[in-house]
Amino acid sequence: MMRPTTSRFKLWAFYLAFTVIQLLAIMQVETDAEENIDDESAKTDKKWGAALSILSLIGVSAMLFCHSHIRYRITIINSKYELITIGILLLISTILVAIVSGPNRGLAVDKEGAVFIGNMYYFSWASFFIMIMVLSSFVETSFGINVRQTMTSKSSSFTYWAALLVSSMIVMGTASDLYNKNCDVQNDEKPQPFCGRCVLGVTVGTLGVVVSLVIVVMKLMLGVAPFLVEVGCLLFLSVLSVIEIVYVTAAQGPGSPLGNLYYFSWISFLLILMVAKSCHEDYVEAQEIMEQQQSAAERTVPTLAHVPSEEETDSSNDAATTKRGNTTSADVDEDDIL
Repeated sequence: MMRPTTSRFKLWAFYLAFTVIQLLAIMQVETDAEENIDDESAKTDKKWGAALSILSLIGVSAMLFCHSHIRYRITIINSKYELITIGILLLISTILVAIVSGPNRGLAVDKEGAVFIGNMYYFSWASFFIMIMVLSSFVETSFGINVRQTMTSKSSSFTYWAALLVSSMIVMGTASDLYNKNCDVQNDEKPQPFCGRCVLGVTVGTLGVVVSLVIVVMKLMLGVAPFLVEVGCLLFLSVLSVIEIVYVTAAQGPGSPLGNLYYFSWISFLLILMVAKSCHEDYVEAQEIMEQQQSAAERTVPTLAHVPSEEETDSSNDAATTKRGNTTSADVDEDDIL
């Protein structure tokens, strides 16, 4: 057995550890506990969660085995077989996140959408992000495409806009799910202000998805988004995000429990701040480049003061002619003396 040399080995090892913790937490869920809103759904979700976690363990164990042996590392690693395995495990991780952290019904959340099984909730999200990193590592190793460098080369804010797109999707989906489960009744029976703030969360999440998607597509297609357009979209989303945090995560809001809506509302706000920081850095850099170009132009472009007049030109020519004449006379005198 040879020592693994690929950088993905550590990522696979982390994924294995996170999956084991997640599986143990799922197996310990009491489906008839009063925290669960639907016992029958909880039993079904527990079976699916356990089955998918076991499949993940099988897949990650196979990848670790291949990474640890030179024979299989040559034939399997960086091949289509590893890519297929990564795709399957990423899909499983996505399903597990939905099963574990879904509002009202998730195995790790209670009736109010608050997290009450931390290990299951946090390690399911950690496994999902680890698989994203594994996929990025595979693309970089197999195709020579550095995903992080490629995203950064588009713009310093491109990565944050892409992350804001995903975060806004989660806010939109979670708020929509909460509304459907708690507010799908007659208008006079809807709990307020809970339902109204669910609508606010859906609206802000949807607008965040649309605006972020427009900026991301512009940066992908054109290489850059117009600065004023980007700043305008940023200010618009900043106002919406502040309003969402004030009302949605307040005491009577759907995002008050510590769950997906709470976390990703704040994550969206922090990502907007990072976009603002990147825009400021781009502006300062552009100003410095313009000043350097202006200084270089001032040093190279001549002014009228440096252009000689006709009289100065004639005087210089006469002086040069006289000097050449004197030099010739001196040469002739020396020849005569000799």
